[in-house]
Amino acid sequence: MSNADERWVRLGVVGRPHGVKGAVKVNLDHKDGRTLRAGLRVMVGDVVRGIVTVSGDAVSFEGITDRDVAASLTHKELSVRRGDFGAGDYLVDLVGANVTDVAGTPLGTIKGFLTSGPQLLAEVQTAADVVLVPFVAPIVARLGPPVVLAPPPGLFDDDALVAGDAASADTTDAEVDGDDRA
Repeated sequence: MSNADERWVRLGVVGRPHGVKGAVKVNLDHKDGRTLRAGLRVMVGDVVRGIVTVSGDAVSFEGITDRDVAASLTHKELSVRRGDFGAGDYLVDLVGANVTDVAGTPLGTIKGFLTSGPQLLAEVQTAADVVLVPFVAPIVARLGPPVVLAPPPGLFDDDALVAGDAASADTTDAEVDGDDRA
């Protein structure tokens, strides 16, 4: 395996316990259920564990046989070695990819992905900040690299909006009211 295949990459997060025998729900960043399988070694938080069973979005891990212990895993990051899952269109493969808008204007690079409930967010590192972009079809015009976005107005030009607000704060009440008598 190459060094790239040995790196641990995030697949998602562990959710709530499922049943009383130690299984948990998992919230995958990539909805391809072929990634998790019995026998696979995964990292839960910072502990490497083996997967015993997978049933839908419920997983049981080696050594976890009790609901209370399973509950202690809730919200922990679930990772796997990149080499342990096959080729395909996985989000992790987009980390580091350049991001442009549909006109070809560079916006930044993909830093990572976050889940916010059912919503997947791409972390796009711009020159000034990290912008969280809803990773949905109306905004993601084409997967890359480069990743091409059709962002709604204001998503990437917040600095200009803030500067515009500061400039308008310098106007007097008379200018705002259209009264040019000072």
